[in-house]
Amino acid sequence: MSKIEYLFISRCLSEFAGAILPVVFPLFILKTTHSLSLSGLFFTITMLPSVLLTPAMVVWIEKYEKKKVTFFSVLTLAILCSIGSMLLKFGRYDFIYLVCFAILVAIFSMMLDLSSKIVEESFVQKFRIGLHFIRTEKAILKYFLLIMALNFFVASSEEVTNPGIAIQKYHLPTSIFGLVSIAFSIGVILSGIFIAKNSKIEFRKHISKLFVLNSLVMVLIGFSSVFLISFNAFVFFGLMLFFEVLLGFITILVNVPITSFFQSQVPLNIQSRFFALLSFSANLIVPLGILYTGFLASAIGADVTYIINNILVIVIVCFAFWKEIGRGFRAFLLKKWKMSK
Repeated sequence: MSKIEYLFISRCLSEFAGAILPVVFPLFILKTTHSLSLSGLFFTITMLPSVLLTPAMVVWIEKYEKKKVTFFSVLTLAILCSIGSMLLKFGRYDFIYLVCFAILVAIFSMMLDLSSKIVEESFVQKFRIGLHFIRTEKAILKYFLLIMALNFFVASSEEVTNPGIAIQKYHLPTSIFGLVSIAFSIGVILSGIFIAKNSKIEFRKHISKLFVLNSLVMVLIGFSSVFLISFNAFVFFGLMLFFEVLLGFITILVNVPITSFFQSQVPLNIQSRFFALLSFSANLIVPLGILYTGFLASAIGADVTYIINNILVIVIVCFAFWKEIGRGFRAFLLKKWKMSK
């Protein structure tokens, strides 16, 4: 088996498990704890160690052949998941066990991800160079902070808000909860096809509108949950699936131009440093956002929290792009004034 084939198979196994865990874990934790705040705390505790250990793991991986590290990571993940499944099947678990199990899965998943990448210099050196570049480039800093805000306020939807709305509030069967992720993925695929067939459209020029539109869709999900509670639960769920398809579609329209912007504006010789910092920062901010969202959702409801978080994102986007928004608004008023003459 060639190295490429080996890497491809290992990544497929990793991604398959990675696609299942965001569906299974939130449901199981919510069922076990009956608390969104504890769910948020659980995911924060389990995600942070793998992020904080990333520099040390990079140094360790550099000392060994990456193929061996990849094989060791895949084998360990398979053993962990097998043991975990057996214990859960026979009901032998508690909260502490779940935390330890999830921490180990997150660490070895991160190790697998790092072992498939080429490490040319120390992680710390990459981090410092990337941080220095972001500090000196205001345009890059603006988009960097926007991504961090988006990750903090809305990246917790899979772990907290979606199960909080669909399972805890609407009491939908857990067997169909996975359709939410499927609907989002359908939107992603459709968006990819749309971008490929409309390559001449400069999505970057509309990035502020796309940011706002992305959050507005999530606000609509929240309001739908608030106002459709008297209807049949499947009426809301059908609408939620539609919005998830739309959300997946718009999310890619946001991600692609931002990535394109970074690739075009960040010098090629420091792109690896910049993206290393971006990845590390995003992985660090997400658990903190999950913790915040979990406690807020436990206090005021997952749907209301979803609305508030996305309104805050819209406010941040408007503040970041206020000059562009102002110019667009003035141009609109001028056009209307000329048409009225």
